[in-house]
Amino acid sequence: MTLSSAAERIKVTDKIRQLAPDIGQGTEEVLVDMYTANQLYGIDGLVRIDGTTRISVAQGAQLNQLIRQSEINKSLEIGFFYGFSTVWILAGLPSRRNSRHVAIDPFEITQAHGVGLHQVKRLGAAPSFEWIAEYSIHALSRLIKSEEKFDFIFIDGNHRFDDVLVDFYLSDQLVTPGGLVAFDDVWMPSVRTVISFILRNRQYKLVPQPVRNMVVLKKITDDNRHWRHFEKFKVQSTGRLFKA
Repeated sequence: MTLSSAAERIKVTDKIRQLAPDIGQGTEEVLVDMYTANQLYGIDGLVRIDGTTRISVAQGAQLNQLIRQSEINKSLEIGFFYGFSTVWILAGLPSRRNSRHVAIDPFEITQAHGVGLHQVKRLGAAPSFEWIAEYSIHALSRLIKSEEKFDFIFIDGNHRFDDVLVDFYLSDQLVTPGGLVAFDDVWMPSVRTVISFILRNRQYKLVPQPVRNMVVLKKITDDNRHWRHFEKFKVQSTGRLFKA
């Protein structure tokens, strides 16, 4: 990684400690490096980081808290790339026996140059981590055929409406009743449209979050709708969605 100013590192360190006091020193060091460096190591040396692709410290801390408080053992995320959300999620899992986290991303090497993989290696979390280098439609379908189940799924892949909807449709068949499905980038109309459909037509309920760029839904039961079922829905604004 490239060196950042001492003041910037202190600022990020203080924010992480404030929002995630139980994160652990090793994870804290990795996260501070990730949030303050313009370049991070990948498989071919230093890689310049596009800061627009990372989740905020506040959202990462909330992801970590969700994992810890919900006693999640098996989690999955669609979208890996630089590994920001991955590090936060993995940091909530190590103390749990037989924990496992799966990240799906076909572009980890070709576009992210293995930066996310390097962060996982730094954490020492490889034994509980699996990267699937496939498009989500193929990876999720294969996991369904294998009868895999997860307690938590974070959807942060392609943000086009139809891609988000397909990711949810397949993820729903993998998440256990009582489990959680989280969506990133709720400011995007495409993502809010999918969430609005789910809340009106599927057996999920909103789990209130303090971070306004992420919506978390709790699955009540497996899909048992009549084949003709459809309820009209209105696409909620960001403000209305967080007041639901």
